[in-house]
Amino acid sequence: MFFSITSTQQTNFSHFYQLGPFVVSTDAGWQQVDTDRYSCIYKGYTDRLRLTDLLEQIVEQNEPEQFGNFCVIVYDNQQRHLQVKSDRWRGFPLYFEDGIVTNLVPRANTAWSDSLLTVQDDWTIVEDKFDVIGELDDTPVTLDALVAFVDQRLTEKTQNLVKYHTAPIRAFLSGGVDTALVYSYLQKCTQDFELVKYNILEYDRFWLQNSGDITDRYWGYTQIHHWTSPSVLTSGAPGDEFMLRSPGYADQYLKYYGVEIVDLLEQRQWLHTSYFSRAKHLKLFKEQSVDRTMTKQQLQWNLCNNAVNDWQHWHIGHTLTWTPLRDLDIYKMFLRLSPADAVGQVMDSSVSIGLLEKNCPGLSQTMSYQKNTGNCRSNLADYLLGPASSVA
Repeated sequence: MFFSITSTQQTNFSHFYQLGPFVVSTDAGWQQVDTDRYSCIYKGYTDRLRLTDLLEQIVEQNEPEQFGNFCVIVYDNQQRHLQVKSDRWRGFPLYFEDGIVTNLVPRANTAWSDSLLTVQDDWTIVEDKFDVIGELDDTPVTLDALVAFVDQRLTEKTQNLVKYHTAPIRAFLSGGVDTALVYSYLQKCTQDFELVKYNILEYDRFWLQNSGDITDRYWGYTQIHHWTSPSVLTSGAPGDEFMLRSPGYADQYLKYYGVEIVDLLEQRQWLHTSYFSRAKHLKLFKEQSVDRTMTKQQLQWNLCNNAVNDWQHWHIGHTLTWTPLRDLDIYKMFLRLSPADAVGQVMDSSVSIGLLEKNCPGLSQTMSYQKNTGNCRSNLADYLLGPASSVA
């Protein structure tokens, strides 16, 4: 879902669309629709219906209302301007300066996820703000209530994925908790998907011309699968950030309540012990401070603002990346846990593991014993390939 809006075709892209006086250069997989008033191109999915079913509403709305992972670039023939529209929690960056708006490489200005961009015919760029975070609630929530909420939300998203997507759905397991969690909901809702047992990154023209710029800036693309035919790739990203396990965000949250991750690391072996004990993380835990005089809602807002602007990867070419864990409502629920209840998720992914075990008993045995450490896929061998045969 890469694009560059300029006045001329950009030769490092593979597809080109004329919207009013603007040329939109893109990767593969976009679709175009024109009416008497609008010309627009679009790509991605919504969490409810097909993107095409909601396209008219998305084009007409002043601020984002739909959820999912999509981009709609629309030119208004009456107003004589172009707008970049997206799902409410826009999961991709927007960079701009005179004569260009893009999400490929940074430019002079960054439009954060609470920004809406309008480009006039004379290339005047107007940036409007809206409340991307929304309502915050600091009322404590129990673990049972949190689990019920997350379970319902992920079940509904998965059911809609299966209902509204005709392209092949492909899932993979990395040995991590997030891919296992997303996979477990597929198992719960359907058997009509492929469990990928290989690494594949098929080349297309856009990838060959831009892979260095992409992988240098967005770490998620160093681990992604890509098919040049229409496909849906299920992804666990960005689970750390939206499920209270990101080292920096989790440390801020616990520090606010007087709990130190460095102290927890001394108590026992956790799933995240090796990961959190990396030098860069220990340095962060020891040096990062939190203003404990701010209100709980101020803390929530800060953490939500960091998470919603943490862009990792989105769609590429004909491969749509389904990211159900990128959900600010889920994150808000985690931020309402008491620190005592939150420690298990921060240090052990206890909520995530409980959910995936509910869907697929025994699936947690395929996970790595330590997050992001060593041979992370070693426990997947029997699950993916079957038991090893004995040597005669």
